[in-house]
Amino acid sequence: MGYYLINRDDPDKPFSQYVEKIEDLIYHIKGDINDAIIVSGKKKSQPFFLRDSEEYKNLCSEKLRNGILAQEIFKKEAIKRSFMIEDIPQDQTSFINYNIIDSFTVKRADFVIKNCKDIEVDVKCLSTYTTNSIQYFYIRYHEIKKLERMNSLIDKKTVLAIFKQHSIQADEDSLKMIELSTIHKENNRSVIYDKNTKCFKIPLDLTTPGFKLLEEHRINSDLYFGKNKLK
Repeated sequence: MGYYLINRDDPDKPFSQYVEKIEDLIYHIKGDINDAIIVSGKKKSQPFFLRDSEEYKNLCSEKLRNGILAQEIFKKEAIKRSFMIEDIPQDQTSFINYNIIDSFTVKRADFVIKNCKDIEVDVKCLSTYTTNSIQYFYIRYHEIKKLERMNSLIDKKTVLAIFKQHSIQADEDSLKMIELSTIHKENNRSVIYDKNTKCFKIPLDLTTPGFKLLEEHRINSDLYFGKNKLK
């Protein structure tokens, strides 16, 4: 176990300098360093810039972090409402098992809700827009198609759980839900395909608030007494 000096100011020097003893920093520092940052750790656990990590560099993006946060909020709130929620693996190894037909690609949703009949939930954290007093969001066409293809193979229904990108940090009540089948049914009516962005433009009015949609699919809902009366 040793120590790392974190270099914050000089771009020409290594990001961190490892020493076995703090006193050994005298060989690596010039001038006064009143605000030096020292971190204890093993030599192989070298600090790194997030942007330089192949595994974690995507976390530099606030949108991606908000997407992960949305999944965590959804899972916590679902459990609070007595939904039996299980994570669906999203790693590459798991997806090898899903892509069994060469002619098209597929995607599993993020969660399966065991006590909702044939329901899987894909959580999205999206920006919303307003035109002529109508709020709407965009979702990529190819994402919808991949989910639909998977549904055709496993005979499931996918519900999109939508959190607003701008309020995910402050407003847990921003959750809206919509079934993929609703998007398909409303295509070329209230749902518009935007050729420029290759996205569906979906009015927020088509969604249902909170967990109302999942409650409609809950198996034996009368068994839960008052637990499922939360929004």
